Amino acid sequence: MMSLLWRAVQSLGLRPGIPGWSLCLLALLTLSVQAGNFDATLDRNQIGMGESAVLTLTISGGSVTTEPALPAIPGLDIRSSGTQTEINFDGMHMVRKTVYTFEMSPTTPGSFVIPPIQAGVDGQTLATRPLRLTVTKGTPAAAPGSGPAFVQLAIPKTNLYFGEVMRVEMRCYFQAAGEMQQPVLASDGFSSGQVVNPNNRQTPPREIVNGVAYYMYTFPVAVTPNKAGRLTLGPATWELNIPSGPADIFGRRRQQHVTVTSDPMAISVSPVPPPPAGSAFTGAVGDFALADFDASPTAVSVGDPITLKLHIDGHGSFDNVVLSTNQPGWNDFKTYQPTTKFDSSDPLQMEGSKYFEQVITPLNAALKEIPAFTFTFFDPDRRAFRNLTHPPVPIVVKPSAATPQPTVISTGAPAPEEPPSREIVHIKPFFGESIPDRPALIQRPWFWAVQALAPLLWIGALLWRRQKESLANNPRLRRQRHVARLVQEGLAALPPLAAAGDHEQFYAGVFRLLQEQIGERLDLPASAITEAALEDLPRHGLDTETCQLLQELFQACNQYRYTRERTVQEMNSLIVKLRDALTRLQNLPATAAKRKSTAAPLAVFLLIALAGSASAQPASDKFSQANKLYEEAKYPEAAAAYQQLLHDGIRSVAVLFNLGNAQYKAGRMGEAIAAYRQAENLAPRDPDIRANLRFARDQVANFSPALPGSTWTRWITRVSLDEWSLAAAITLALFFLLLAARQIRPALKSAGLAAPISLAILALWFSGCLALACDQHYVQKSAVVIASESVARRGPFEESQTAFTFHDGSELLILNRQSPWVEVADAANHTGWLPEKDLAFIP
Repeated sequence: MMSLLWRAVQSLGLRPGIPGWSLCLLALLTLSVQAGNFDATLDRNQIGMGESAVLTLTISGGSVTTEPALPAIPGLDIRSSGTQTEINFDGMHMVRKTVYTFEMSPTTPGSFVIPPIQAGVDGQTLATRPLRLTVTKGTPAAAPGSGPAFVQLAIPKTNLYFGEVMRVEMRCYFQAAGEMQQPVLASDGFSSGQVVNPNNRQTPPREIVNGVAYYMYTFPVAVTPNKAGRLTLGPATWELNIPSGPADIFGRRRQQHVTVTSDPMAISVSPVPPPPAGSAFTGAVGDFALADFDASPTAVSVGDPITLKLHIDGHGSFDNVVLSTNQPGWNDFKTYQPTTKFDSSDPLQMEGSKYFEQVITPLNAALKEIPAFTFTFFDPDRRAFRNLTHPPVPIVVKPSAATPQPTVISTGAPAPEEPPSREIVHIKPFFGESIPDRPALIQRPWFWAVQALAPLLWIGALLWRRQKESLANNPRLRRQRHVARLVQEGLAALPPLAAAGDHEQFYAGVFRLLQEQIGERLDLPASAITEAALEDLPRHGLDTETCQLLQELFQACNQYRYTRERTVQEMNSLIVKLRDALTRLQNLPATAAKRKSTAAPLAVFLLIALAGSASAQPASDKFSQANKLYEEAKYPEAAAAYQQLLHDGIRSVAVLFNLGNAQYKAGRMGEAIAAYRQAENLAPRDPDIRANLRFARDQVANFSPALPGSTWTRWITRVSLDEWSLAAAITLALFFLLLAARQIRPALKSAGLAAPISLAILALWFSGCLALACDQHYVQKSAVVIASESVARRGPFEESQTAFTFHDGSELLILNRQSPWVEVADAANHTGWLPEKDLAFIP
């Protein structure tokens, strides 16, 4: 008793001493302690395999003398989660509480009995009551109003028609929760859209279910049955963390992972009845209205285009809301593939407006009107087909000047069959230019080497200009170079004169060379140089031997005036002495100030020639065989043949384009879009590629492609990376060439700086565009889903929770790669991990 009271005093923060002990004595007289109590509880009596239950043992009103011990229970893995002790005061009573928590994880399903558990309290032995825990094979569906959380499915009706879209709500109820995941709906036999997340920044509404208050989040999703019969929708599975066990001293409670499921819903799906004969039914099921119809211009010539603009509003599945020209009167018009746009403020994409723009051209001048337009759909509420019609539009068609008006002869033969209005552009018949699968220009070393030529030319011109200006400002340097050239030419002319015996010209040349070289060294006129001038040479650092040699040469020239007979050998020996003397003079320092170094750099220009390619005849033969398979409607075989061409390194725009067509016809939407995207990289402005890519994207239901770059930089992709590289390289080269020309021809500087500044701005602009193109090409990668359905998970593991489901043809941005998983994001910035095998990467 005293020890218990002492602990109570310590819990109050009192120090031992006379006042503290006085309080203890007073407490002994006034306080009483509650009797001990031992109890056991389970947070849940029923769990599924993979879940855990928490067993809580609470000892209150006494001091624990013997710790409780749990017996081993076959089929249950029991682990302690911790122990907590509290001391509270209830009026004049002191309450001591000790709480033991254990986590119980089943290893097999079944019913388990937790026997009474004993513990010592104040010297007495207390026991708990027995408990029962039921473990099922699957996750049990929580009954409304039972347990800490449960999920329900809410549907407006249980009878649907094939192709009818319906809003389904997954209502998630919880009393208190930590981290929670998006619920997943099992929808075998149904096509489901994206689950719409609620605004979790707001406090969720509260509802009373069977007398229990719950918070509730609603997750809506649109589902469409894709087959008739008795189908089962659900169950919905929801995973979350809920607080479990007692709170610690900071008020925090242990988080337990819980999975709850709803009851499945039985749905009866009826087939749509046969449409009326001759109707324009395309499979649209819902409630629609023709909001607008316009045709312009209405006065044209044969072959001129007329644009039809219309939009259809309503509620239902807009995937099958398409135009049909398979109606009377339309055979006299040539129709083209329409462009479509869908606008909706409904997050489920069930309500909205679909806009169409259809181009038609009249084929003869006898036409007086555009036929009446009819759109047929099935209304599931009225259980009947309904037509949206617009009356004929009068038009005036004149004969074309290039095409005479045809003579109509009634032969009873049917009109030639026109291509359907909703169809991809046909394959390209010619192989075209083979494009090797090689790196882009900016990745090739020779490309950067060529870029250095223009700057080097400018630097060379700049140094040449400085050297020329230096010569213009240094007459002594100009004379030195002039004398060096004269000496070189004079020495070359002396041997022929000696051989010819022209003594006069020979000795005159020797004397002149000595005058020019000595005059340049002494900075005196050449005519002032005589034998007497040799006396000044020692003062300039010329050695005695050289002075004697020069005197000997001058004497030889003077002696010739008196004795003109000289042999060829004497003259040749004189040439050797002269060359030696001139060399020594050239090494003599000049009298003027130190000379500037004027070594001129030499710019080396590289000439690069790229030519030659292997004969395309074998590739053309394989390409023709693949085209033949396509024309025979053997689309999978044709796709394999085009793939083999790419595997062999034979790549062209036509091969990729035709591959996309073959994959589309074979029903592989993702493979088709991936092929069109690669063809678009090679020929970004090809109208056929862009038309088929847009058409294929329209077939991917309710999905916006996630493409690299922002909406204002995506126009960069209209020009290929190599084209941006060439544009930037050419403008930079022109800029430096213009700078070089201004150095070589100073007169060009009088034209001002407009041209260089304009070229600099243009080069910077092209370089910026090249940087953006490189960012989209190398940094921001994308991929296309090529599996019929690919499940995105929260992490790169098979065991990770499901996040989303992407369908064939979905285009996604690549955020991270951790083989064999890839982290992706869609246009709404939803992220998840997909297997690499489900994706085709766009290079």
